[in-house]
Amino acid sequence: MKVAVLSDIHGNGVALKYAIRDFKKLRISKIVILGDVVMKGPMPSEVLKLLNDEELQVLAWIKGNTDMWFKEFLEVGENLSDREKQLHLYYKYSKKYLSHDQVEFIDNLPLESSIMINNIEVLCVHGTPKSMVEAIDVTVHKDDIKKAISGVKENLILCGHSHSSFIGEVDGKKIFNVGSVGNSLDGDNRISYGILEFLEDEVKLINRRIEYPVNEIIDIAIKNKFPFTDQYRNCILNAR
Repeated sequence: MKVAVLSDIHGNGVALKYAIRDFKKLRISKIVILGDVVMKGPMPSEVLKLLNDEELQVLAWIKGNTDMWFKEFLEVGENLSDREKQLHLYYKYSKKYLSHDQVEFIDNLPLESSIMINNIEVLCVHGTPKSMVEAIDVTVHKDDIKKAISGVKENLILCGHSHSSFIGEVDGKKIFNVGSVGNSLDGDNRISYGILEFLEDEVKLINRRIEYPVNEIIDIAIKNKFPFTDQYRNCILNAR
C-alpha cells in the first residue's frame, strides 16, 4: 500500500494538479495533507476543489500556520507592521476567492493528527510536534530535533513548513519532511511531495520531485492581480 503526503500547497493549483496526476499514475489514492493549503497563492478555491476529488481518500488533514490567518486577521487594528500589512493582503485575496463554507472548513481543521496505517503509528504535524512555526530539516541540529520530538509516542512523524524535504531517524523515530507542493524553497523549483510505501511491518519513505509548468501559475497570478506578483514570480522560479 502507498500513501501520498502533501504539504505547503500555498494556493498553487497548477502544481497540485500535476502532483495529483502524478500519484494517480502510481495508483495512489490515499493522501495525507499537512497544511498551508490556500494562503499566499493565486488559486485558493481551485486547490480546495482539487483536494475534494471523490477518487481521493484523505486519511488526515491538518492546519498549517497560514491556515490560522483566517482567525488571526478576523479583527485587525490600525497599527499593523509592514509585514502584517503584507500578510493581510494575502488574507484579503484568499477571502475574496473562497466561500464561507470553504473558510469554515479550514478553520475547523485540527492542529495535528495521530493515525494508524498498516499497524504503524503516524503523527501528522505541520512544523514540529511542539510548534507549527518551527521545522525539522537538514538545517536543524540533532539535539534540537530531539527536543522537538520528545514525548512523541508514534513511530513516524510527518511534517512540512520549511518547504525543504528531509528524511531521517532520531531517537528511534522516523521523520519525514515532505517539502512543498506549490512553493519549494530549496533551490529546486519542482514539486516536492512524499510517498509512504508500506511493506509488511515497515514503511519506506520516498521524496518525489516532479516538474510542472511554473510559468502557468505565474501567468495566473498576474491575471488575477495577486499581491506582490514580482516577488511571487521570483520565488516560484528560483525556489528561494
